[in-house]
Parts: sequence; structure tokens; C-alpha cells
Amino acid sequence: MSRELGNELPALLLSLLDGRDLPSRIGKAILIATVDSQGWAHPALLSYGEVVALDEHRLRLATHGGSRTSSNLRRSGRLTLCLIEAGVAYYVKARAVEQQSAPELAGLARFEATVEQVLADQAREDVEPSARITSGIEFKTRQLESEQLAAWAATLKALRA
Repeated sequence: MSRELGNELPALLLSLLDGRDLPSRIGKAILIATVDSQGWAHPALLSYGEVVALDEHRLRLATHGGSRTSSNLRRSGRLTLCLIEAGVAYYVKARAVEQQSAPELAGLARFEATVEQVLADQAREDVEPSARITSGIEFKTRQLESEQLAAWAATLKALRA
């Protein structure tokens, strides 16, 4: 059951999105949803190397420049990030505006998002005593971990600039 936390990223989300503990985020994805031109939710996946929290109110993210996700963000500016971890899911609703992309983000669009609402979703013992989120969305890549971490670090550095 979801509960509203306000319009600021809580400490746990700030630590997940600060870009400092990237090795522990290898293979974990963030589900995002934008709104397409027909009004439907458009899901996409980003890595922790493509999203960074600047503070409790602002995020920056990199998406492929020619993707539907980028087009949707340019048109509507609406974005929901779903950060799912063992035990809890967070939904961050935000408004995004495209920024000038840095040369280091070749082929990527750069957006700054302002947090409007944060929700936490976890099973309540009195309603769902046997339900529990056991993990988030995970992926594997053929890229060496060291290469992936280096690429993520470069992307996050360009997003922070």
C-alpha cells in the first residue's frame, strides 16, 4: 500500500541516487514512465549510471536522445521513476526539462527533473501479512564491470556539471 512522503527525496533515495556506491548498483535497473502522445504510460529502464540526485528536490537523467522516452519528456515533461528494492518500492513523480547536453554524453539527452511527489509502497502487516518485495529489476550486460563503472562515472560527472 502506497503512502505519500512529500515532495523531497528521503535519505534512502538520496543515498541510492548519489552515484557514490556504483559497484553495488551494477545490474540493477530503475523503471521510469513517461506519458506518450496518446496519453498512455510509456515504460523504459535506466541504470543507476544514468540518474543522479543533485539534492532532495532535483534529479538529472540521461536518456537516448532519439528515444520515445526523450520525445515524451520534451513534449510533456512528466516522469515517474520507480525505484524497487528488497522490501519497498519508491515512486518519484517529477517534472523534467531538457538541458543542453555535454559532449561527454554523446547520443544522450540530459534532463533535469524537479521532484513533485514521493510515494513509498510496501506491504502492510495488517493487510498483506505474507506479501513482501524481494528484489528490484535486474539485468546482465556483456560489458566488463570495470568498463561499465567507468562509463557510468563519466555519465554521472557530465550530468552533475
